[in-house]
Amino acid sequence: MIRNSSHLSAKEIHLWHSDFVSKHPTGKLDKDTFMATFKQLFPESSKNLTPNLFDTIDKNHDGTIDFNEFLVLAAVGNNTGNVDERLDIIFDLWDVSDDGLLDVNELAHLISAMYDRTGVKDRQGDKNPTHRAKEIIKKIDASGDKKLNKQEFINGLKQDEAIKKLLVPDA
Repeated sequence: MIRNSSHLSAKEIHLWHSDFVSKHPTGKLDKDTFMATFKQLFPESSKNLTPNLFDTIDKNHDGTIDFNEFLVLAAVGNNTGNVDERLDIIFDLWDVSDDGLLDVNELAHLISAMYDRTGVKDRQGDKNPTHRAKEIIKKIDASGDKKLNKQEFINGLKQDEAIKKLLVPDA
């Protein structure tokens, strides 16, 4: 299960797990510990770390991040997998409602996080995250329900070079 959702090999998962347990014997990270750990592991990505990243990763909303939740982030941070696999992971991370769909608010939060990650300060007009989210949904929502399912998200973002570069810069 973990291997499928992270797209890491069994050996990579074992190495991450050994390191995680040795540094965090309780098997959980609180918000402060997570932020410090994230900055150590991904110094480039953490320069513009968003405050709500922890809440996004804490899928069960228990105020801590366990190894399974952490591993998904590690896979994204290490650029593991091909573009489809990484977009699949990103979709799951940002589908906060766990309904298999990204709505305007969830997509706007994702866009804000991308802006934070890349240091974009100007968020007015066409760069406003909510405006941009509505435009993206309008452009790639094949079903017309004003939400994106995983396939619409993956297919659509692969066609949008600007967004694809923000999400998977080395693709």
